[in-house]
Amino acid sequence: MLTHKGTVTLTTSRLTLRRFMLDDAQAMFENWATDQKVNKFLSWDLHESVEFTRELLTKWIANYDNLECYNWVIEYNQTVIGNIIIHDIDTKREHFELGYNIGSKWWNMGIMTEAVAEVIRFAFKELNANKVCGLHDTENPASGRVMQKNGMTQEGLLREHAKRRDGTRGDLAYYAILKREWRGK
Repeated sequence: MLTHKGTVTLTTSRLTLRRFMLDDAQAMFENWATDQKVNKFLSWDLHESVEFTRELLTKWIANYDNLECYNWVIEYNQTVIGNIIIHDIDTKREHFELGYNIGSKWWNMGIMTEAVAEVIRFAFKELNANKVCGLHDTENPASGRVMQKNGMTQEGLLREHAKRRDGTRGDLAYYAILKREWRGK
């Protein structure tokens, strides 16, 4: 069984992964919630106002009382630049999915690879997960490279599984890593 701890602060050599605060609304709005490059392959619409972002954060923050809520803001050089979540949790089977995004100004710097590595470490060492999964649109191979760099293996392809905001359908590559594989890295 998973041992739930909720969204606790995690740190790496360059990053702090922590709970969102209402004060993060402006940075979230500016740094990724209005970045067309970021949400090209995601299901959510661009935020139209910082007030909308603030309302969303209010809902997210209220969920932190639930120990099965894992929603981190990613801080780099004391700047809020993205987020990473654990979702679709299956406590009995001891697995879940990762979701993540980061402002395009911070792409290709290894930041998301580092954040994912830390959340995978947390999942296996502290939550007792057996498997960490992730999906990415096949037209967004950079997201797949983040998973591959973290030892995740493509297990399948979900054909036309996503409906993008522009109405087109996309294939999703399904990746995962097992605890025993992670230990052997």
